[in-house]
Amino acid sequence: MQSLADITVADFTQLMAGGWAAQKLGDMGADVIKLEHPAGEVQRTMSYRGQTLEGTGVGYLTMNRNKRSVAVNLKTDAGHGIATDIIEDADVLIHNFRPGVMERLSLNYEAVTELNPDIIYVEISGYGSTGPYANRPGQDLIYQAMTGLTSYTGRSDDPPTPAGTVVVDEHTATLAALHTAEALYHRERTGEGQRVETSLLNAAVDLQCNELTFAMNLEEDLPRGDKTHGHAYLYPPYGIYEASDGYVAIGMSPMDRLAETFDLPALEEYEDQQELFENRDEIHDLIETYTTDHPADEIVDNLVDADVQASVARELTEVESDPQIQHNGMILDLERPDGESFKTTGFPATLSKSGGEVRHSPPALGQDTRAVLLERGYTDEKVDELVENDVIAVDADDTAE
Repeated sequence: MQSLADITVADFTQLMAGGWAAQKLGDMGADVIKLEHPAGEVQRTMSYRGQTLEGTGVGYLTMNRNKRSVAVNLKTDAGHGIATDIIEDADVLIHNFRPGVMERLSLNYEAVTELNPDIIYVEISGYGSTGPYANRPGQDLIYQAMTGLTSYTGRSDDPPTPAGTVVVDEHTATLAALHTAEALYHRERTGEGQRVETSLLNAAVDLQCNELTFAMNLEEDLPRGDKTHGHAYLYPPYGIYEASDGYVAIGMSPMDRLAETFDLPALEEYEDQQELFENRDEIHDLIETYTTDHPADEIVDNLVDADVQASVARELTEVESDPQIQHNGMILDLERPDGESFKTTGFPATLSKSGGEVRHSPPALGQDTRAVLLERGYTDEKVDELVENDVIAVDADDTAE
């Protein structure tokens, strides 16, 4: 039995910070009912690099497994009634609308707790529900820039440089799922529901616990080096180095071990971490006198044999063939709403008594509208009436039995 198998989630989210958080709860076993407009959430058709998978957005497929889709117009009285019927049965409500939207829909925390007093009400916002920036628009890049993350990514001559992925959205989703589980455990012990709030701004600060603690206490920024170092405050050999046929990443390791492996005795001349850091660009060039003459796989094999952390710097399309990633089961084959298959990432943790499993592939728009409403006492005739009145949408293949 999965840990959240008896939990129902009313999912009003879209995009990554909310959508991925709700999927994580679904992966733990929750019945996640995705309430979306009959036109579908934006990720269903959003392109990456101008491309989709036969019309379906990759982002939608990534963040919506283990959910059921109910397509409903919340701005109609009947649609609002459907939402409240689902909320009354729910253990969790999660949304990532901007502040004020749920109030206008009469689905804010105070209104929802009148329907369901012990519900866990999870809000994800950009900056927080109150405060001077509460009503500002924002996206991942904005929070990276606001919190200094772009200031120490890249090389010294680069402008402020964002991370290669939407790290703030990703961390926010994980935090939201984590604290939802915390609130559910609290309710199990006390019977009390509660409101859970997090924001992308808070997540961006939390993500940089080391860097911000350094800067605040030593009152120094993190100057970037001229080379491709692994981090603005870590010393060599931590970084990326050119090989004869690509690049390799080398982690933190004793310099004498690297000196012996590469036959570069000059690497042993640096006596302490401060000296290593101060001469990091010079050391980078010295290491590349060896690496640029050797293929990446050979360098990595030699370093691993010497118990040094190292990897070939791969392209994204090469990742799925890695034997350890395959062994860990981190690539899944699922079904798209159109019936074709696609590959996506798997479950990052295993539990000896429970854990993640795929119960539903990402649903077609309105695929589960009829089933969810029938579970709540609606008749097929009433569902058909709601479809005719444009209150709800059902999957194109859905017909009353």
